[in-house]
Amino acid sequence: MKASDIQETLERGNLFDGAILKHGFAPYMRDYDLVAYFARESECLYRFSHCPLIEITTRVADDDWRHSWGDNFINYSEWLKSGSPAGYVWGICESLVYPGAKYIADSRVAQEWTSRWGKPMHEVVIETNAYTLHLVFHDLSIKELKKADPEWVNLPTTSQ
Repeated sequence: MKASDIQETLERGNLFDGAILKHGFAPYMRDYDLVAYFARESECLYRFSHCPLIEITTRVADDDWRHSWGDNFINYSEWLKSGSPAGYVWGICESLVYPGAKYIADSRVAQEWTSRWGKPMHEVVIETNAYTLHLVFHDLSIKELKKADPEWVNLPTTSQ
């Protein structure tokens, strides 16, 4: 897939201003899956195929981490019962995608993987309110999901 195809797929998939519900490697550990929810009340699976590199970095401020350390922050009901203390509520179990996905043109890292494997590789950065994802991958597909789809059922749950 060419860079312009990846950019077009990202734009068509509109990975912007939605919420990431789940993400993680597909069960066979080659591709990286991301499930996002949008205002139009649909869930989409973004499959980044042949993914040799995924880096996840927090965007939650240090002070919020310190205030949100307790387990009452990982369960929304428990957080409410504890008086809704200040901090980052991990138990909402989603991350808001903003400003969204950005294709990295002329990525040095993607070029290195392209040289190693002899296949075109790409880099995308996805920013959310909780973390930033850097992915290097070969191809991208987007599929609208229904709760019964195997991709939905088998996708690992991650703590947001």
